[in-house]
Amino acid sequence: MKALRPPERLVILADLRVGMKGAEDERVRMDPDQNMGALYPFSLNQKLAVITENSPWYSGGENPWGRPIVPLEMVSVLAEYSNRKAAFPVKGPAVGLFADQEIRMIDGPLFVGEDYVIRREIAALSESKRTESYWVRSRIYDRTGTKQVAEMLLNHATLKHSYAGYAEAAKA
Repeated sequence: MKALRPPERLVILADLRVGMKGAEDERVRMDPDQNMGALYPFSLNQKLAVITENSPWYSGGENPWGRPIVPLEMVSVLAEYSNRKAAFPVKGPAVGLFADQEIRMIDGPLFVGEDYVIRREIAALSESKRTESYWVRSRIYDRTGTKQVAEMLLNHATLKHSYAGYAEAAKA
């Protein structure tokens, strides 16, 4: 993040500020047959049926914790399940992509069927020739919201040319 090009003139992300927090604590969980929303219209069980490197740790209790864990590649699915509740003021419609991601277990793993609290914060803003990006740090806490168990840093890159009137707004 130290090497990020600082933004000169944001349009789509003009109302975001580094340090801005999500609007509310978000309560989430991942049950085996739960559809994980519009971004991920499948369940954990559906994913496990096609995952390349499946493990009994994901669906049974045959692991050091005695209960199923969320596969690392599904942590982002859990973390993004309620992202709209953060209500970050991003202008649109515009095409957005997940451009970079870092997941860190602090006191993990995360467990299937366990309740968690997510708190979000804008960690960085940047710009390239074609994108405006905002980096969101999502801290995942236990169900009480007191003990952090994991963290995800996700770069949301928004394509400038996909936002109607971008060039005119940038000049204004």
